[in-house]
Amino acid sequence: MSNYKYFTENELACKCNECDGEMKPSFMVRLEELREHLGFAFPISSAYRCPTYNTKIGGASSSYHMQGRAVDIALNHDQAWQLIAAAPKFGFRGIGINQKGNGRFVHLDDRTQDKVTLFGY
Repeated sequence: MSNYKYFTENELACKCNECDGEMKPSFMVRLEELREHLGFAFPISSAYRCPTYNTKIGGASSSYHMQGRAVDIALNHDQAWQLIAAAPKFGFRGIGINQKGNGRFVHLDDRTQDKVTLFGY
């Protein structure tokens, strides 16, 4: 895995602790640029997922996480909205929003067509 300024290998790795998949470098360049632009921490709750782990947690069968092209960032309130507003400017066209309950996060991926999903709001 490559070294990144704002993100550790541990937070980007699959939570199965058995595979060696990794994030796509071009995705990470954009994520780091977005992080630099906004100037606040992005606590990653999910990044790369192997197919086995993705199935185990009920992820979508075509999840961009399995391609190393998606992250879930544990932000809420003002920082979540700042992230959502800025993300498209950095090439993130897939945005998922869960701002309800204890598992609040913003999902970002680099799909080629815009898609916004509200998981909970």
